[in-house]
Amino acid sequence: MVNILLVIGSIFTFLFIMRLIRKSTVRIEDTFFWIFFTIILVILSLFPDAAYHVAQFLGFQAPINLVYVVIIFVLIVNQFAMSLKISRLTIKQKELAQQVAITNNTINEKIKTEQNSNKQ
Repeated sequence: MVNILLVIGSIFTFLFIMRLIRKSTVRIEDTFFWIFFTIILVILSLFPDAAYHVAQFLGFQAPINLVYVVIIFVLIVNQFAMSLKISRLTIKQKELAQQVAITNNTINEKIKTEQNSNKQ
């Protein structure tokens, strides 16, 4: 029963992500994490013994420990990727603000120069 709920939840998550992509609400690059996560959930729900075998192979005492470690690792990697993206965007925003300020200053100086030359 739990496996069926996991498959249904994963399918709904996948369909929701595809809907967001079609509506151009989110970029495709930003959804790779969620699509990957959905595929992993489907695999684990269809083949629950896989978690047992991988847990035994890697030396975990229980499959749930493996699941927790993998989920924590994936979330940390995702958080790091988001931090990098935010840093890049912050730098880009600062550069754009500086360019706009320089452009506005140049325009204002030209306007003042033209006004002074028209008065004379």
